[in-house]
Amino acid sequence: MQPTNSEQPPVLSHREASNIAREVRSLIKAGEEAIAWERLRSLHPADMGSIIASLPRSSRDTIVRIVEPETLTWMFRQMNPLQAGRVAAHLGSQLISGVLDQVNPRNAMHTLLKMRLPQAREVSGNLELEVAEREAFQYATGTAGALMVPEYPFVSLDETVAEALANLRDMGSLRYEFSRVYVVDGNGGLAGQISVVDLALSLEQALIRDILGPVTATVTPDTAAAECARLLRHYNIMQLPVVSEGTLIGVIPSEFLLSAVVEEDTRQMLNVGAVSGDSGETSMVSAIRTRLPWLTVNLGTTFLAAATISLFESTLAQVVILAAFLPVVAGQGGIGGTQTLTMIVRSIALGEFVGVSAWRLLTREALLGALHGVWLGVLVGVIALLWTRNPALGMVLGLAMVGNMVIAGVAGAGVPLFLRRIGIDPAVASAVVVTTFTDVFGFLLFLGIASAAISLLV
Repeated sequence: MQPTNSEQPPVLSHREASNIAREVRSLIKAGEEAIAWERLRSLHPADMGSIIASLPRSSRDTIVRIVEPETLTWMFRQMNPLQAGRVAAHLGSQLISGVLDQVNPRNAMHTLLKMRLPQAREVSGNLELEVAEREAFQYATGTAGALMVPEYPFVSLDETVAEALANLRDMGSLRYEFSRVYVVDGNGGLAGQISVVDLALSLEQALIRDILGPVTATVTPDTAAAECARLLRHYNIMQLPVVSEGTLIGVIPSEFLLSAVVEEDTRQMLNVGAVSGDSGETSMVSAIRTRLPWLTVNLGTTFLAAATISLFESTLAQVVILAAFLPVVAGQGGIGGTQTLTMIVRSIALGEFVGVSAWRLLTREALLGALHGVWLGVLVGVIALLWTRNPALGMVLGLAMVGNMVIAGVAGAGVPLFLRRIGIDPAVASAVVVTTFTDVFGFLLFLGIASAAISLLV
């Protein structure tokens, strides 16, 4: 059973949670498992799960052995799906299978639905329960079918409000997890929806068909989770019905939709850094497999930049101080390109470019790059003048800075737009391409202008 402490669980800071985790580890190491559990059971389920997941494997197994299975399933049900999936991954499929084998099928189902789909499939396959055959685990990861729950509040089109409310009362605690009640016709087709508040305030003798409202958006089981997240943002919906051939088969609750938003935003952020799927908890082999290919590609692009510099060996030999300013031009261009790239990828993910032409966007970013470049060019030119006492060098550096910032703006906007046009995720490879553009063209501009003005520099 769940903890019986009626007091509000404390809200912990990250440092407080870390201190409690160390305390629990020390208690378990000293053989005080019962005291360690008492220290945990008064916490919020999210903190309880995080601390248990952070324990060494032997300590985790010790805690799980003394905790009642119903308490663990209660903990999972109270956590948001994203965190529940991470905690479940730490505990392992074998341990969770043993826990769920000892609880009632309904609680087992709720726990499985909070887990990541591959692990949920693995665990359900180990259970001798009817729940293991539920269709919720037959859909691919990252789809609406994987996010939806097959149990949801619904009423018939021809029922009265009084009958609908009676049916909802029979659903037990499930009714509290949804803010919308869906209306179906005689064939199971989705006819509309009613908010729980509107249903409660309507006259009991009123017919459902007279008070229902339209459904803002629906998805099919194969709809990508990223599209579900976009619908949540764009239409401000907190539940999303899933239909198959016109029949309502499931609903994605608000917490699952929010988890999809977090997952999609995290994926975009990691893709920009070419570390998608990697985290501080990822195995060494997986981390190497994720990062090394892109580091290798980036190594190739650095040799391209080095080859560009080698074209101007004679210029560098005559004016050695030029080498000191190469990182300035390339570095500022790289930062400018990354800023634009990040903004473009984010806007693409959020669907903010509806009706915005690529040419208009490129022109805007080129103008911004020029304005930024003028300021930075003047600034770096003055610094170079004060440093070297050579006005020509300051002018060369300033002109190169302006040109490279314009290139950074155009490349930062153009590369992700081009990749999207040809069907490639713009977050995956854009960063490497953009930094290559700014490095190579920055060096070409700086050393090319310096070569043209070599008589003024020496």
